[in-house]
Amino acid sequence: MATTIAHGALMQAAFFLGPNQMELREAPVPVPGLGEVLLKVNACAVCGTDLRILGGGKTRGVYPPRVLGHEIAAHIVSFGEGAEAAVGLPIGQRVVFPPGITCGACRFCVIGMENHCKRREAFGYRYDGGFAEYMVVPAHAARRGILMAIPDTLADAEASLAEPLACVVNGQRQSQVGVGDVVVVAGAGPIGLMHVQMSRLAGARSIVVSEPSTARREQAMAMGATMALDPTHDEVLDVVRSVTGGDGADVAIAAIGVPGLVHDLLRWVRPGGRVNLFAGYAGSGDATISANLIHYGELIVTGTSACTSEDFRVALSLLASGRFDASALVSHQFPLAQVHEAFDVTRRGEGLRVVVRP
Repeated sequence: MATTIAHGALMQAAFFLGPNQMELREAPVPVPGLGEVLLKVNACAVCGTDLRILGGGKTRGVYPPRVLGHEIAAHIVSFGEGAEAAVGLPIGQRVVFPPGITCGACRFCVIGMENHCKRREAFGYRYDGGFAEYMVVPAHAARRGILMAIPDTLADAEASLAEPLACVVNGQRQSQVGVGDVVVVAGAGPIGLMHVQMSRLAGARSIVVSEPSTARREQAMAMGATMALDPTHDEVLDVVRSVTGGDGADVAIAAIGVPGLVHDLLRWVRPGGRVNLFAGYAGSGDATISANLIHYGELIVTGTSACTSEDFRVALSLLASGRFDASALVSHQFPLAQVHEAFDVTRRGEGLRVVVRP
């Protein structure tokens, strides 16, 4: 898969210029400098975070003009001086990588919480991401060994989902989903459906999904949910109590960022139950809850943000082994020339994971 790049060659790239401004432009193909790696992007999925950045709802750490996109599958085109030995992979090797570049030395990196690294930088924020034909991995990221080989059995579009799946691996660990658990998942978008599959793999005996979309409820059932409820008609609390003999679920996971749902999740779980706030929330994220539900119920409430490199390795292994089936989650694929349409489809919620193929 070696690619020859002519000197002065141009590429297409979608640049985020500011709120609601993204422009497909010609730009020079980057030349890798000392210790850097040039990648040809094969696939980049559209994440809800990309939508928030484009819409102006997320600005922290984003430096326009910037190429967005952090759910990336690519292959190695060339190395800057000294990079090949550091990376240990050949030209042509297909790779995925965590979007966050961490220092490896701060307190959070040392205790295994590198997703909270004080010096964390990210592709699609500080460095150009995957909605372009080519991109460069900075030298300090290459030295950190972030590039991971994609097995030959795994297609690029599915491989690009390693990043969101890694975040779900993190959320499942926080939630401690285990054998025999009753799990409630609020929201059956791509992330909620990943939680359904992962809960089934963890041995949950019953997985209840709350989702207003008929199509997504059907998808949840196809991916292993025990039942899929329409919260506009069904009383989720009553159903959960009937399933559990009145006790409540062992785990409830918020896979959609609706602040009003937080209180509901606290009511859905049993005493000693676990609630995971996986989804991000717009603005301040303020939610009104009853602290007594947590206090008297001895509930464990956790949040999940991003992933660690170990989460990423676990996710890639799940995809490569076929234990986790990502194929049904890729609903649309667009060429880079239709990147705006890819964002529009994602924004309208018409598909699951939408992948751009530069």
